[in-house]
Amino acid sequence: MRKLFTLRLVGINVACWLLAATTVLAQGVRGRVIDGATRSAIPGATIVVMNTSVGATADANGDYSLKLDPGNYTLRVSFVGYQTASVPVTVSSGEPVVANVTLSDAAESLGEVVVIGSRSTQVRTSVETVAPVDIIQSRDLVATGQVDITQQLNFVAPSFNSSRQTVADGTDHIDPATIRGLGPDQVLVLLNGKRRHNQALINVNGTIGRGSVGTDMNAIPSAAVERIEVLRDGAASQYGSDAIAGVINLRLKERPGTSVIAQVGQQYKGDGQVAQIGVNHGIKIGQKGGFLSLTGEFRHRGATKRAGDYNGPVYVNWNVARATGETDAAYIARRQGLYDQDQTRIRANNFDLSDNMLIGNSQVDNIGGFLNARLPITAKTSFYATGGINYRNGKAAGFYRYPFQTSQVITALYPNGFLPNIESKINDQSLLAGVSGESKGYRWDISNVYGGNSFRFDVTNSNNASQFAQGANAQTNFYAGTLSFYQNTANASVAKDYGSSVGLKSFNVAVGAEYRMDFYRIRNGEEASYRNFDPASGRAGGAQVFPGFQPANAVNASRNVVGAYIDIETDLSERLLVNTAARYENYSDFGGNLAAKLAARYKFTDAFSLRGAISNGFRAPSLHQRQFSAISTVFVSTGQGLEPRQTGTFRNDSPIAQAFGVPSLTAERSVNYSVGVTSQPLSNLSITIDTYQIDIRDRIIYSNQFTRGTSGAGLIVANILNAAGQQEVNAAQFFANAVNTRTRGIDIVVATSPRLNKGTLDLTFAANFNETRLTGDIKRPANLPNDAVFGNFLFNRQDSARLTLAQPKSKIAFTANYRLNKFGAVLRLTRFGEVATYDPANPLLDEFFSPKLVTDFSVSYRVFKNLTATLGANNILDVYPDKLQKTAQPTPSRFGSAVLDNSSFGRFVYSRNATQFGFNGGYYFLNLSASF
Repeated sequence: MRKLFTLRLVGINVACWLLAATTVLAQGVRGRVIDGATRSAIPGATIVVMNTSVGATADANGDYSLKLDPGNYTLRVSFVGYQTASVPVTVSSGEPVVANVTLSDAAESLGEVVVIGSRSTQVRTSVETVAPVDIIQSRDLVATGQVDITQQLNFVAPSFNSSRQTVADGTDHIDPATIRGLGPDQVLVLLNGKRRHNQALINVNGTIGRGSVGTDMNAIPSAAVERIEVLRDGAASQYGSDAIAGVINLRLKERPGTSVIAQVGQQYKGDGQVAQIGVNHGIKIGQKGGFLSLTGEFRHRGATKRAGDYNGPVYVNWNVARATGETDAAYIARRQGLYDQDQTRIRANNFDLSDNMLIGNSQVDNIGGFLNARLPITAKTSFYATGGINYRNGKAAGFYRYPFQTSQVITALYPNGFLPNIESKINDQSLLAGVSGESKGYRWDISNVYGGNSFRFDVTNSNNASQFAQGANAQTNFYAGTLSFYQNTANASVAKDYGSSVGLKSFNVAVGAEYRMDFYRIRNGEEASYRNFDPASGRAGGAQVFPGFQPANAVNASRNVVGAYIDIETDLSERLLVNTAARYENYSDFGGNLAAKLAARYKFTDAFSLRGAISNGFRAPSLHQRQFSAISTVFVSTGQGLEPRQTGTFRNDSPIAQAFGVPSLTAERSVNYSVGVTSQPLSNLSITIDTYQIDIRDRIIYSNQFTRGTSGAGLIVANILNAAGQQEVNAAQFFANAVNTRTRGIDIVVATSPRLNKGTLDLTFAANFNETRLTGDIKRPANLPNDAVFGNFLFNRQDSARLTLAQPKSKIAFTANYRLNKFGAVLRLTRFGEVATYDPANPLLDEFFSPKLVTDFSVSYRVFKNLTATLGANNILDVYPDKLQKTAQPTPSRFGSAVLDNSSFGRFVYSRNATQFGFNGGYYFLNLSASF
């Protein structure tokens, strides 16, 4: 049963047999979990010992084992699509008790045990928690037909959004991911409950999450993931910085046995070929619950091409401005003459106007491996470890450089211009090791996790135009530099339930401390990647598409963070559950922050509960935002096309930023409110509805270009840049705490499993509606005039729309999953809400894109006992977003009038600034999954 957002409490006929032996070997419980209808094993079934931290997962044969001291216990056995079984067992000295469990289909209630968001040992389902939590099992992720984790989540979690970007430098290779329409850096990612390091790349192009630093979840093999838990609530008081929108926790596989997932597919248009193979092998270590799980995965994603036909100048620039005093007739005639010259040369050189841009998915090859292990040391103490490495090689294209652009093109080298490439090499490593145990009711955990990410930029098929004197011998490939970010986090925690001591069902108290070190580094590129060898020539220096990082950009920075928390959760009565938490963190580079939370759930009846929470949170500025600097070519919309500008991003503490009056970065701060209802009116029907409001002040933004000029505001900028020795830089940018926002929304999840005579049918309806708007005034740099011109330089209409309109305001998903013997079918309908983009200054260039409905369908058949084949299609009806509307084509008859064009002379058919679900069309695939 596909489980989205809610974990399903299950129940119908349970048969359980208890056998005990007398030979003194080991104490505990072992057994097998099987399907009551088919009598086959249920791999992955969850076995939890209630009121303890002990649990296990059934292996490929359905077998499990638990290490327990003598005593009376209750096992809770569950799996998606089956009834949950509560099994009493008595453990005595001697051989393990055998408890075999038979589960039946047709869930009686829809939920499973929720772990994230609570440090209590009390077993709770999603309708029993104080905050909304979604659990997505691995088979639900595989059923999407996607191979990357971010894309899998995008189609099973309506509050989650991730769309691939195009012509966005490094962001083509790492997908920005968000929750509830907020930023990529406002969601915290955990791996096996421990903080996951951020990516090295900072998004500085015009994409979702511009100016932010996210976490690269695609560096984790999807074949290694057992399930993903999504906490949709502010949780900075529990987990620390970044958890303003929520928390995503990826749990890795632990069960013995071997599983293999392989997929091949391609887009309907014949490109974008995908090949994936992932292998997970679990080994049982000893008889006390030890295991070693190893995963290897390879993914290939081919590029897609969705560019339109180019209709701009190629050899001769006819898109020229009117000369002073020039009449309309003379201007039109001059442009007509230049246009005719250009067309003649295009025909003579057979220049292909339909194949000079790569707009769509970039090409990516991804290979990685992970291990997950636990080794008991004593009866109640275990060592655990998780580690992984990942390597990704990407290739994305920038804007085509045409031969008429002589300041950017060495025509002796590229007589017909060239399409430069950014080739990325992304390395990701992590290692977690820890010891956990229990003594006299105290549950303790000590761990350390070290991980990091590096992003190397190589520019190929390009040139440094200032090397024009070398002609056809000029350099074409450049090493442009490397970004890296590493993090070390040490944790210690202890918890105990004092419920029995104070006469309550539960009174769990957890305290913990954390010490974290962040390391950020920029390595400069080779000299030819950034240097202008002949400034007097007027030609651009550095590698076209991505000028390399200069020695002045190189940085090796670090900081440390100290934190401590207390978390209390108690069942004050059979109906009232209360959770409160507080956390203090101190950052060596900007100071401290205190976050707190109060949440409660009141159960009016077994079928209806009310829950709510109020909390404050924070997000510390990343080291990237504090330390990043670069000189790059940025294409800026001017209303009549895209104009390249040499733009400098200067550090927040640099003399240039100080000259502008930009204050030092501080933390973003939030206040979260949520109220929800949970209901289970029928045994096989679950409903959760949660409303929320998230107020964030001092959001960090990446400013627009403060452009130099000869008068007014431009002259002020020119004077600042010239005084700093940046005469070649056309514009300056920086990071600043500048805006406040308010996000309001509602999440709805309805899940049911109607009873059928034959087969099983699981239905899930899930929706998210949200709206973000700006509140208060924009905080302008202190040393600049408070006028509209400088306001647009800092944060303009385009920036505002990117925060408030560029992500779908709603996402609604309906899923039907039917199974009958060896046959299965999944139908998914996903409606992506409207999005919009604004022009920086001209409302006539604003674009609006209507909602779209995407249909996915797949059928599966169990060919052999251990092999299942799935044939399916994503976006089976080949739906595309709305095309750009402001695409009036410049033709000779229009030379005398202004042309409003968002398509960059026809090259962009679809918006690259706001994407609902991408613009690649339908995709069909064949998936093979096997378990042994």
